Amino acid sequence: IPYTFSVKLDDKTYTFTFRWNDIGQFFTADLAVASTGEVLAYGDILRYGRPLFGSIEDERFHRPVIIPVCLTGDDISEITFDNFGKQVRLYLYNREESS
Repeated sequence: IPYTFSVKLDDKTYTFTFRWNDIGQFFTADLAVASTGEVLAYGDILRYGRPLFGSIEDERFHRPVIIPVCLTGDDISEITFDNFGKQVRLYLYNREESS
């Protein structure tokens, strides 16, 4: 951490960067358009079961919604340094499914 990767969504490649805030004990995410470097979001706090960048998205954002959740059946209600990437993972949902 920080961890940066690129992924193609809706025929556009986006760069994600995840950081850990040790004082607040939470993860943040940055989002940029890979081809131009245009930053769409910086420091958005990851919340369990809530779409990433949900409060700031507009037409420049990818259409699938990315939501951090646990699908293993474990009783998890928050994202921690120990469970993110293990039990809690990022999943893509169509906008209609996430409502």
